[in-house]
Amino acid sequence: MTTVSPFCRLVPTFLAGCAVAAAAAPAAPRLELRAAAERVGMGRTLQVEAQLQPLPGNAAQGWLLLPYLDGKRWGHHEYSDAEGRAVFRIPLPVPGQYSLRVEAVPPRPPAVESWIWAPETRDRQTVFLQHGFEVPAGVSGAALWLAVDDQAEVWLDGNAVAQVGGWSAVKPVALLAETLRQGSHVLSIRAENGLGPAAVLVRLEVQTPAGGQVVASGPDWRVFETAPPAWPALAPGAGGPARRLGSIDEGPWSGSLGPWPTRQDRARLFTGAELPADATVSEALRVQVEPRPLDRIPADPEHLIGVQWEPWFTPQACWWQTAYAVPLMGFYHSNDPRVTRQHVIWLVEAGVDFLIADWTNHLWDKQHWADRDPGADSIVQATTRALETLADMRDEGIAVPKMVLYPGLNNGPSTTLGAINEELEWIHREYLQNPRFHDLFLWYQGKPLVLIHNGAGPDWIQAHPGPTLDERFFTVRWHGSQHQINRLHERGYWSWMDGSLEPMLTLRDGRPECLTVSVGFFADGGWLAPSAYGRRGGWTLVESFKAALKHRPTVIQLHQFNEFAGQPEGQGYGPKHDVYLDSYSVEFSDDLEPVSLTAPAYRGAGGWGFLYLNLTRALVDLYRQPKPRTTVLALARPGFMERLTGDSTEVVWTWAGRPPESFTLLLDGRPVLTGVQGPTARLDLRGLPPGRHTVRLLAPGAVSRYRLSWTDDAPRLTDLEPASAETPFVIER
Repeated sequence: MTTVSPFCRLVPTFLAGCAVAAAAAPAAPRLELRAAAERVGMGRTLQVEAQLQPLPGNAAQGWLLLPYLDGKRWGHHEYSDAEGRAVFRIPLPVPGQYSLRVEAVPPRPPAVESWIWAPETRDRQTVFLQHGFEVPAGVSGAALWLAVDDQAEVWLDGNAVAQVGGWSAVKPVALLAETLRQGSHVLSIRAENGLGPAAVLVRLEVQTPAGGQVVASGPDWRVFETAPPAWPALAPGAGGPARRLGSIDEGPWSGSLGPWPTRQDRARLFTGAELPADATVSEALRVQVEPRPLDRIPADPEHLIGVQWEPWFTPQACWWQTAYAVPLMGFYHSNDPRVTRQHVIWLVEAGVDFLIADWTNHLWDKQHWADRDPGADSIVQATTRALETLADMRDEGIAVPKMVLYPGLNNGPSTTLGAINEELEWIHREYLQNPRFHDLFLWYQGKPLVLIHNGAGPDWIQAHPGPTLDERFFTVRWHGSQHQINRLHERGYWSWMDGSLEPMLTLRDGRPECLTVSVGFFADGGWLAPSAYGRRGGWTLVESFKAALKHRPTVIQLHQFNEFAGQPEGQGYGPKHDVYLDSYSVEFSDDLEPVSLTAPAYRGAGGWGFLYLNLTRALVDLYRQPKPRTTVLALARPGFMERLTGDSTEVVWTWAGRPPESFTLLLDGRPVLTGVQGPTARLDLRGLPPGRHTVRLLAPGAVSRYRLSWTDDAPRLTDLEPASAETPFVIER
């Protein structure tokens, strides 16, 4: 292990442990750390700044920086900027003393290669791909890297060079220098797909007297649906352009792609990974995590808050291959008790009364509960570990949220009511009769509550004769979605998500029982349809929450905490595979969990920080007030770090709670518009220099108990402060 010295803050208790940098020229890059504090409360976040100093002649940008806590990965990964800097916000859920280090991994060569295929993907499909290229004289060698779903044959200038199958065990094919004489050459690939997604990824590295030359798969390749004349020689016809399906780290292949010259080992991004013995790391910072009482918003048994929570991040189920943002803990496994503990701390302090653990996909196309597959079992095991963590925290005296399980009858390929009955009996036997877990489930109307997804409604049950639902052990509420279309709320169903700013209200015995508020939502056509509403800087969450304030139902469901999954590019639903559900991008998604503001992920680079957790706290606090006293603001435009080029921009906002009398807009701390009768205004940008700026919205006389920060975990304030919201943006000239 190569150790390099950190930059130590001028804090006496830190100085004793700080190594003194050697005067001699460094033999490795230096990585210096600066922590914002030496002690943090349990579940709070430690801000750590890393500063990389590479060896002379090497760039500081693009290094992968990985935090480790006591030698194991913990915290979001980041990449160093042009100055070698990166900022981490690392949650610390377990009391104790820890050693924090950050590893620096050198940049890989730029990944210019892309996953490509024919314009349309079909099952049992064969396609023919070609690409011509030129090389100079004096080639000394070459290596061909190729990954494919499902198998391929490769020719160079009409000569067979490789047969390849799969994408998880990639090995380079060495090409002799004499096969690449000066002049024109052609790569030809015959690729076959069995079922589901299909793609080819190619990188040919050629060593020339002038340095390395790369031939990479991309949309400039030609594709043929049938073998062109003279195949595999250069086809005389034009063919058609290949369809680009994503970069090397995108798509369903990214998580299990084998070793590749431009790709970091993705396993190192996951929490719990061991610090390699030969790693280049900073010296250790000592961090003390101290116990503290959690600051819970006062509970109200007549008005319950639940949050949809996913325990499905396991290697057998869902492993972050299409995650569009990086959680502050890093890419995690749901059976890690530290992860659950941090989630619970955040949710306790947001006033959440119960978690809804998603089991809706456990019995797809199965006839019995015992038929469930290993992926479903891994989610069950993760839920069991979560219950154990809840029990441990309860034993510490923490008023933890309760658990509600959410099986699925027909969320995808249908199961049977008989299988659901077997599942309910298993839950009762394994969980409810276990004295360790008995009091961890939400009791509702005299029995533990269970939600069952039936998106087709009561008509589906009538059309599929069989046993009736066994409700001996549970209070059951049927669940669906898109009630603005199917009106299932009028038949007593609760909703996973409605495609409407005015969520559908479910009544029971004439009284408001439940509605679901969303961070973002889609209706017909998925996330890319005009009817979808993205996050809009919290505007969508605040707007949909107004229905909860209006109707005050017994149960509010928050949609949702940690989905982080969706369909890869080109693999959506519908005849054109362009209907994307679940999550799509940072904007078109629905999660609350705090994430990195800058770490790149699928379809995006950076997320929303703490904004939605802080907004949730403010909204739940507002809901629990007998009479609205506070105001919650949200700025929809400009977007977070939006790049603006014009002379002006429209500012758009909304609010919930006590109505403001007027609004004030500040630009970089300077009032520019006052007495605005909202919710829009035009902001003059003339004269602003290029770079980052901030617009801030104030409502004179309105107050809040929470700061709606993007960057910080904002606890409840002792004294009310003026209500505000702000967004950074960037001027480009």
